Amino acid sequence: MSDPSPAKGTTVDQLLKPSDLVRYLGTSRSWIYDAAKRGDIPSIRLGNPDGPLRFVEADIEAWLNDARARWQPGRPTTVTRPSPTARRRTRAKRVAANDQASQMKLEV
Repeated sequence: MSDPSPAKGTTVDQLLKPSDLVRYLGTSRSWIYDAAKRGDIPSIRLGNPDGPLRFVEADIEAWLNDARARWQPGRPTTVTRPSPTARRRTRAKRVAANDQASQMKLEV
């Protein structure tokens, strides 16, 4: 069996697990998985598309540095849009509020 350790003089970037990244970034685990799935954060899957999710430490550092470089006071680093689920919830609340307002008008 061959030795899996790297040859002398070479380096291997450390792979981070989602739980490591949750602690490092202070986010939720679901945000990490969703961001990786959307391609918003650099990640890799080991073995195949259903393999364990991992993050190359150097890629995460570069991703953060890029976000810092693009940041300007008073402006978000990226354009944010509500998710389709959030848009449906907002629409449902708006429809409910309109219905309630209509009922109040009828009662008066």
